Amino acid sequence: MKKRLVHLVLAAFILGIAVGFGCSKSLEPVTETHIAGMPLDTKTAVFSKLNTPVAADAVVQVPGKQASITVNIFSADLNGVVKTFAKPEIILASDTDHFELDQMMSGNDLTKGTYLMNIVYGGQTERVIFSVK
Repeated sequence: MKKRLVHLVLAAFILGIAVGFGCSKSLEPVTETHIAGMPLDTKTAVFSKLNTPVAADAVVQVPGKQASITVNIFSADLNGVVKTFAKPEIILASDTDHFELDQMMSGNDLTKGTYLMNIVYGGQTERVIFSVK
């Protein structure tokens, strides 16, 4: 019961980050993030985008080993607009420089479609639009 409560509090915290996104810090894309070994194609002040669809278990590589990586993934359209009432999928990783898209706390797998992923690590947040094949 205690573990479930911790997960719920953590999920609420991550959702709070997503809702209040950009209120206190500017969003600068990180140029070294890779998904399935591919660098991100588009980088703007708001988001980065990978144009090539990836597998649902693709590895996401961030720059350098991080003490903590918090990820939330939302179903979205091609412009990164999150679908109404989309429930986030959450991934937590620590002491690493990568994670896999199938490491979600819910145990679900991503289905074919487009997603917006918020990656929080090292005091910064990166927003990435990507598709699963």
